[in-house]
Amino acid sequence: MRTPVILLLLAPVILVVGCAKVSAGASDFHRNTPEVMRQYGCPSCHVIPGVAGASGKVGPSLEGVAQRSYLAGTLPNTPDNMAVWIMHPQYLRPGTAMPEMGVTEQDAHRIVGLLERGR
Repeated sequence: MRTPVILLLLAPVILVVGCAKVSAGASDFHRNTPEVMRQYGCPSCHVIPGVAGASGKVGPSLEGVAQRSYLAGTLPNTPDNMAVWIMHPQYLRPGTAMPEMGVTEQDAHRIVGLLERGR
């Protein structure tokens, strides 16, 4: 009998927490792509045209990356492959210097869109 009472008491808390997360995600949508790239630390390692302060020297410059034939030396350069690379570089090429940064699929496609416009 105690379990149903606890569930009834917790239900409003769960709903409030769930709604708060949806609201936070909705505001994330309005951030511009350079802000998203800064959030994930992209400018720390890469030169990225159009992103203020993106002057990293660890990874390659992303200028003209959409025109390259391959990503990471072996992955055919398509928008979908680029998004997967941004999200999961260690899965595609274990040991690569590019770390897993927890990039969401939505953010990866936003980043790809910015890099593709630089074609």
